[in-house]
Amino acid sequence: MKWFIGTLLVLNLFTALYGALKQKPETDIHAQDVNAAQLKLLPADWKPPQASAPLASAPLPDVASSAPQAQAAQVASATAAVPTPAKEEKAPAKAADPVKVDVKPASAVLAKTAPESKLPEVKPVDTKAAAANLCYSWGGLDPKQLERVQGGVPLLKLATPPQASVVDEKRGSGKAWVFYPPLATQAETQTLVAELKGKGFDSYIVQTAGEYKGYLSMGLFSREEGAQALVKRLKAAGYDKAKVDSRGDVVKVTTLTFRQLDDATAEKLKALQKRLLPGKPLASCR
Repeated sequence: MKWFIGTLLVLNLFTALYGALKQKPETDIHAQDVNAAQLKLLPADWKPPQASAPLASAPLPDVASSAPQAQAAQVASATAAVPTPAKEEKAPAKAADPVKVDVKPASAVLAKTAPESKLPEVKPVDTKAAAANLCYSWGGLDPKQLERVQGGVPLLKLATPPQASVVDEKRGSGKAWVFYPPLATQAETQTLVAELKGKGFDSYIVQTAGEYKGYLSMGLFSREEGAQALVKRLKAAGYDKAKVDSRGDVVKVTTLTFRQLDDATAEKLKALQKRLLPGKPLASCR
């Protein structure tokens, strides 16, 4: 079948080539001779007569020119009938490698373009030193309270130990007692009681066991001024051994001052105060 189609294609090509070579040469009308006597000049206002147009006859086809065209059409139809081999699919083009662009930050570009200028040196602020300026005082603490606080202070891990200030403080009922020391024997003391009573001073012998057993109790006053007035009267009457004892004890009271604390240490100190001695609050200091 293939050789038949190939032979047909060759014949059609030869036929088309032969028809093309056999075409008539075009006539050059300019090469023809013209007789001047046969020419006739027409007037300027001459118009062709109006006549009915003859029926146009279809021009005869040019056999010489149509034959090659027909042969060319047969060749085209024959070549269209021949199956063309499928084109091999081309592999997709490999994507070009991405172009690497070196992008620099704006700060680097500005640093190169901007003129160099020296800025004043700014010293960093020591926030730790600025924050470690808190100060709290804790007092007054009696000996038992101070011992309890001193047991918890090491937990704070202070850079500097607290400063302690100690004062004497009298604590008790606030009343004043006037007494007179006993004499050598109990009989002499009984005689003294009767003598004092005769002069208008009431007294009795202390029978309670303790430091003042056998002493003469001359009176208990709510204010020390009243007790001192009684002692003055006794001395004026010749009983100069009378004394005043304030009902209370002199206690050493300590105040602790915590300086240069930061916020974290100050919070730990507040928590320690609430846990150990909630009745002894902290006070701010300078």
